Amino acid sequence: MRFMLMAMLFCAHPVFAQSLEIDVKLSPAGSFQATTKKIKGSAQVSGGQAVAEGVLIDLKSLTTGIGLRDKHLKERLNVEKFPMAKLIKAEGKGGKGTAILEIKGQKHNVSGTYEVKDGRLRAQFKMKMSDLGINDVRYMGVGAKDEVTVSIELPTKG
Repeated sequence: MRFMLMAMLFCAHPVFAQSLEIDVKLSPAGSFQATTKKIKGSAQVSGGQAVAEGVLIDLKSLTTGIGLRDKHLKERLNVEKFPMAKLIKAEGKGGKGTAILEIKGQKHNVSGTYEVKDGRLRAQFKMKMSDLGINDVRYMGVGAKDEVTVSIELPTKG
């Protein structure tokens, strides 16, 4: 009975399917993820095509699991001035797509892959931190690699 109630709540409120993960590789070794579930928006799926517009991501809510790292990340993203990232428009067909993102007040074009399953669209693409003006991230001899992998999951309509 409890499982059925949870399943009904999940279906009635697709916001639970929303998430953003930024996978950061470290040098010489290691990695971490910055995540948030504070996302507003959905994707339209119809006839093998997927479109998402005006999706908002709350950058102030990004967490990595370490307070000091969270603070540094938010400083580098300048979340006081630019608290939200925006997926202006994303379009895809056949599992591949392109998108225009606005981060720190600047537009960026990205391309990647996606899949639709169980009422959710999960997309993945790569970005360079240097494209956002984030360079030479180092702390106690450990540095972040320039390229990060971003995964976003949205509920679908259509």
